[in-house]
Amino acid sequence: MKPCTNRYYKSLLILRGSHLRVVGGEAKGRRIKSFRNLGARPTTERVRAGLFSILDSYGLQDRQALDLYSGTGSLGIEAISRGAKFVDFVESDSKRCALIRNTLDDLGFSDRGKVYCMKAENAVNKFGRNYDLILMDPPYTLGPVNDILVKIGDIMLDNGIVVVGHSKRDTLENSYHNINMFTERKYGDTIVSIYRQGGE
Repeated sequence: MKPCTNRYYKSLLILRGSHLRVVGGEAKGRRIKSFRNLGARPTTERVRAGLFSILDSYGLQDRQALDLYSGTGSLGIEAISRGAKFVDFVESDSKRCALIRNTLDDLGFSDRGKVYCMKAENAVNKFGRNYDLILMDPPYTLGPVNDILVKIGDIMLDNGIVVVGHSKRDTLENSYHNINMFTERKYGDTIVSIYRQGGE
């Protein structure tokens, strides 16, 4: 298990891409690189703005975060911009891994994030660390990610928060192991379910 390298950096430079922007924090307005032909479904700025307005009320400063199914890395990068101490990014596609790392370098966040090229299902319990913020925005084609939600309570710090983006067609449970849902927001076809470790 090694951090992703810049193996695909040169090939990414010649791809025709589009850009998202960081919504808030120290990197507000800066670009998050995204390439349509890499097949990622980036979390929209509207969803990120709504989500982080909730998370800001709980404080993001100095949180240790895990961004599973990172895609473009937009959720983890937004967390760093708003004060998270460190983010581990987990993404299975090599080109997307290189894209995230390149964005971290561009934003000056390379010392506050590490990218792992592996399946999210294999990442839980692999790093030997606990987190107080876990971000998950898996592809809708995966359906409910119940198996991971059962496991991640074991790597949560007290009162840690878990965020899950999913299709409105998928219903998640109110509780998994020792994490409990405390709010849910709808944004078009997307639902954001937010859980807290150890209590409702």
